[in-house]
Amino acid sequence: MIPSNPLSSHDRLALFGFGLFETLLITEAGPLFLDLHWQRMNKGSDLLGLQLPSSSEWINQVQGFIDETPYTFPYALRVTLSGGSPLANLPSQILFYKRELPYTLSQYTVGISLHCLPSPRNERSPLVSIKSTNYLENILAKEEALRNGADEGLWLNTSGFLCEGTMSNLFFIKDDILFTPSLASGCLPGTRRQLILDLARSVHIPTYEGLYTFSDLLLADEIFMTNALMGIMPVRKVDDYLLPIAQISSIKSGLRRLEKAFIKLVQRQVNSQTKVGHQV
Repeated sequence: MIPSNPLSSHDRLALFGFGLFETLLITEAGPLFLDLHWQRMNKGSDLLGLQLPSSSEWINQVQGFIDETPYTFPYALRVTLSGGSPLANLPSQILFYKRELPYTLSQYTVGISLHCLPSPRNERSPLVSIKSTNYLENILAKEEALRNGADEGLWLNTSGFLCEGTMSNLFFIKDDILFTPSLASGCLPGTRRQLILDLARSVHIPTYEGLYTFSDLLLADEIFMTNALMGIMPVRKVDDYLLPIAQISSIKSGLRRLEKAFIKLVQRQVNSQTKVGHQV
């Protein structure tokens, strides 16, 4: 983490994991969908009572850090807003951390595996609606999935309905209809989650957000996960249940149709940012 000033031991981020973060995908053209990430962090800062820089100032800080610290594209950039310390009159800070992308090309071809986690996600917790730095529950759940030979863990909520992955949102397709757990399930309002829902409607794929069971998932034709770094990631296995993965060129696969639409959306964003950069 690189803060503008050394992080104080009084900061609630260090003491309690009190803060927010966003993980950005950085391309040669710049960070993607910055406005969506700022909007979510802004909602979180309102809930936690933190002072977040304005959208323009936040974006300038992000871009300034990218320009000043060269790295191989594409990569992940974590932007953290610390909790500060009101008692010590210590304001919140913005911190940055770069890392390589964790996903491989082969995973997009053959898919990843999921493990249904034994512990539930508490859909009543106020933390489920924000990207909190209090992330220990997610880390432990991801480690549980890895110990069981899976790439990602899948949470059900306390009522037994499908919720989300430890670091991703869940989608499934049945009879050419796209389903995803609603926010009432306790899933995080992911930036890519909303983009995928909008994209599906634009390519005439019906969408439903609701409360679904694990049995509903096992009846799906296709399953995929999303987050800011993975985009759309096919799922080939849920515990012992195997799913066929359509070829990337398949025109019958709803997953692959959405994948192509998403790639085009990203390319439009990249082209737009490149054009702006050339004009500047």
